Amino acid sequence: MTDSYYGQFAYRSDATGLDMTDAYSDNAYRADRIPTLPPGGHAKMDRAFQRLPWGHYQSPVVPSTMKAQLAYARLFKNENDTEDGFPWGESVFTISRGFFVRLQSALYMLYIMAALGLSISLFGELIVVMSMLSDNPTVGGFVNYLDGIKWLYVVLFSCLFGGKYGRYLLALINEKRLRSDPAGLYRREGLVRVKRKSDVFEAPFIEFDAYRMHTASGRGGRYYNLMLQHRYSNTQLWMKGLVTDAMNPKDINAYWSMIQQFMDVSGPLPDVPIFEPFRHRDPVTQAADRKSGRDSFFWRNMTNDQWHADNEGDYEQRMQDADFSKHHCQDCILDARIQGRGLPLPYQPRGLR
Repeated sequence: MTDSYYGQFAYRSDATGLDMTDAYSDNAYRADRIPTLPPGGHAKMDRAFQRLPWGHYQSPVVPSTMKAQLAYARLFKNENDTEDGFPWGESVFTISRGFFVRLQSALYMLYIMAALGLSISLFGELIVVMSMLSDNPTVGGFVNYLDGIKWLYVVLFSCLFGGKYGRYLLALINEKRLRSDPAGLYRREGLVRVKRKSDVFEAPFIEFDAYRMHTASGRGGRYYNLMLQHRYSNTQLWMKGLVTDAMNPKDINAYWSMIQQFMDVSGPLPDVPIFEPFRHRDPVTQAADRKSGRDSFFWRNMTNDQWHADNEGDYEQRMQDADFSKHHCQDCILDARIQGRGLPLPYQPRGLR
């Protein structure tokens, strides 16, 4: 089906690995060159969830993810480091899934909770020790006190080091398996790949509809996330690579805006931290940055404190002011090119008069 509106992929590069004319496949998504697409869709999903519009890029920065993005970007201190931009780079946005990924997250939470518990308990112990010193303490009493609290700190330090280094060890052990999972978005090829039980599903980016999914939070609210649904099959890709269980629905709209900009080779990569180290490797982005004189270390030189003090409020306000409500076919640049949505169905019967 896809061959009817796409040419064949032919990637060529020069000695540097980039070519200004041949770096992108004919399949690559270009917002200004969307072909006519056949009818399709999922009516039940349209009734249950909000299908998000294409185009009208707004607010690609998701403030709630910025600390994680800044931490990732700082891993790449110079251009040589970008040779291995796993899991995100200028050509692929990987979506890692599975038990080991969840276990890594659980170990990280264990580390955070142990660090917090240790800080609180040490502050309490300091007060107790000061009280004992002011009340004629004995060596025996002090030894007995330490004996009574030792198991508390054995547990806390075990959780602290187990959570921190266990996560690193698990990441090393699991890295090969994660790299073998191709699920994600491929900018230069214009493709989405989804790992299934027995094979890998692959289809052009424009064959997917984006849905803002929601589930009950258990506290009277909702959790939101982004899901890409293949228009012509039941294949889905949950976009939990960066945003997970957002409480603000606009986070998902901003995330979708960022994803579209990432895939759209008619313009540069979105100006967010996770892609900054790789901007010089993408031809369109490289040309745009050279023309604008963009500081190649704008995000990587920013500390968390600087982000919080000088930028966070501004970007949060931008996101709140963004109008994500457009959803009619005349506003959605993709719906306008789909038969049965913005275009009439082929051979549609008109009836007799």
